[in-house]
Amino acid sequence: MFKSIFQRLFWTNVAILILVFISVAVSVSIFVSNYTISKQINSIISISDTVEHWSGTLQIEDTDVREWDVYQQTLDAWGEFLKADIIVVNKDGELTGSTCDITTVPEDFLEDIMNGGRVIEKTTFNGAYQMRVLSIGLPVRYNGTIIGAMFFNSYLPDIKRSTTDLILLFMVASIFSICFAFVLVYVQSRRISKPIGEINYVAQNIAAGNFSERVKVTSGDEIGQLASSFNFMAASIEDLENQRQSFVSDVSHELRTPMTSISGFIEGILDGTIPEEKRADYLRIVLDETRRLTRLVNDLLDMSKMSSSEYQLDIKKFDINELIRICIISLEGKISDRNLDLNVDFSKDVINVLADQDSIKRVLINLMDNAIKFSYPNTIIGINTWIEDGRAHICIGNFGDGIDGADLSNVFNRFYKTDKSRTNSNNKSGAGLGLSLVKNILTLHKQSIWVESVDTKEGSKAKYTKFTFTLELA
Repeated sequence: MFKSIFQRLFWTNVAILILVFISVAVSVSIFVSNYTISKQINSIISISDTVEHWSGTLQIEDTDVREWDVYQQTLDAWGEFLKADIIVVNKDGELTGSTCDITTVPEDFLEDIMNGGRVIEKTTFNGAYQMRVLSIGLPVRYNGTIIGAMFFNSYLPDIKRSTTDLILLFMVASIFSICFAFVLVYVQSRRISKPIGEINYVAQNIAAGNFSERVKVTSGDEIGQLASSFNFMAASIEDLENQRQSFVSDVSHELRTPMTSISGFIEGILDGTIPEEKRADYLRIVLDETRRLTRLVNDLLDMSKMSSSEYQLDIKKFDINELIRICIISLEGKISDRNLDLNVDFSKDVINVLADQDSIKRVLINLMDNAIKFSYPNTIIGINTWIEDGRAHICIGNFGDGIDGADLSNVFNRFYKTDKSRTNSNNKSGAGLGLSLVKNILTLHKQSIWVESVDTKEGSKAKYTKFTFTLELA
């Protein structure tokens, strides 16, 4: 029925206002009508004492004509004040005073009053009136004895006119209030629906590929919080899209280079461009490039597995110092090739940690291998372990070109390489995934890793670069 949330909000609130107005109007009409009649009855009853006193005195005691004139004038005054016809009769129904032309009263009314009751009825008073009137009949007592009756007949149109005037005032005030409420409902409905419409518009743009679109946040309520959350989601999507594009670009670049080399060397061997005596050398290069592709694909698969919620760590207790010794032995050949010395400092002989041993071994091998690759020949690689703030700390450092400050915050990003690593010799080549894998592994362990690169001494180009990470103590 409604095509927009604005229409739904606006017309729903309008319907509620109308229902409330009708309910209040009906309730007020009934209340005012009953109140007006009740007020008229109370006014008559309060005045009846005076009328009763005068009527009883004049009927029983000897009075002169002047007192009857004053009595009649008093009845006329009370009748004008009450806007009612006053009729006073004795116990036989004979008229003793009146402010109208009526000379008889209904016998059943008189009988009820003479028996000590009173009458409050809407009646034509035995046809004396063309339309019904509010007739109130009360006894006239003298010294405790009922000697007659008095009737006060109020015209219902006069009573209804007072009721109508009050209801009309209420209606006018209500109409102004409802008009003002309509304006407020319109403004509030627009205020609620406009941000939702903007979110929908921005969502459509993002779906179309425009990830830079954002919703303007103008409030701090739930709608504003929704807009802020949507902007955060949009920023995350934009960041993921940028990462995806960068990932595709980097993977394409990393795959293209070795594949181009492999293709070129094989073509050279097949067409005879490469002489037979050099084919073995070029085939070794092809083999190295193939292994490089294999490592790249394996790293990508490992990173994909780590990003999956189904990836599980095999957490167990082991000695991190012993694992470092095993890693050093496995890299002994590379260390010897570059004529590097090791400075190993364990604060304790045994530091037991809780972690996935295979994953942490991969972290250590990766960091040590990088330290070997980027060390100056004939320098020292430092390996330290200690306990601080309830965690095991492992630090691996080397002397080399170091990492510039601008690169320190990016070294853990996928495919990120510093310019130095791209221009140096082939033994420093890589896909730029090693440190990203290290970061992912430690993140899965809910641990931290950070890098520092500082100058060693004045006048020297060498920097001491160290990677430090933490593990949970067993």
